[in-house]
Amino acid sequence: MLRTIVFLIAILIVNLPVSSRAVTLREVYEAAGPGGGYDRYVVLETGHVYTGGLLIGPILSPFSWELEGGVGEDVRIVGNGAILDLRGEQICISFCENRLDIDDCIILNGNIRFRGINTSDYVEIPEGSVRYCTFYGPHDYGVRLQGSGENVSIERNILVDTADTGWDYIYTHGASLEWLPTGTNISMSGQFGFYGVPVVHENWTWHSDPVRNATPLAHFSFLCEYG
Repeated sequence: MLRTIVFLIAILIVNLPVSSRAVTLREVYEAAGPGGGYDRYVVLETGHVYTGGLLIGPILSPFSWELEGGVGEDVRIVGNGAILDLRGEQICISFCENRLDIDDCIILNGNIRFRGINTSDYVEIPEGSVRYCTFYGPHDYGVRLQGSGENVSIERNILVDTADTGWDYIYTHGASLEWLPTGTNISMSGQFGFYGVPVVHENWTWHSDPVRNATPLAHFSFLCEYG
């Protein structure tokens, strides 16, 4: 029964009507204006393909220990069944106290990440939600809460065959570490005291490899931000 469901998901993804030209997710994000209390209210079109990832907020430089790049914004992405082919990239809200809400998308070849920090220098913890999304073959994780948790909801998503790409990287200096394995459909912060506990409700996760499917950590995990 489970194999049948996954097969139908794959057939649906392959046969959805798509536009003749894929546009980037960054393009539609930059063209979107405010609405509904958000700085960017992004409405996608059913069956259209949007490519590439999206970074909302700054990054932390491991050399200067400064937050560099763009500022955070409150963002709503209304998927309407659109296909997001991330091509190995992420949708990431990063090192800010803003909100990302995304729903009703088919997400391929990437992941969604909430990335925050709670130190003596910075307290920048994003919030938001991921709802009613189908993840097929995501890279690293389906959804990763890295330095966030409180006021984040992960609800009623389908996550299939997240790829194990090796060890993840410690955000403070970029080194990879065996204590940060990838390949988990939903991975949350284990540092509840710093980042709180998310709402994770009625998600369905599966791996077509029976060995991986029988491994609990391939479905849900708690990881430390620092390895």
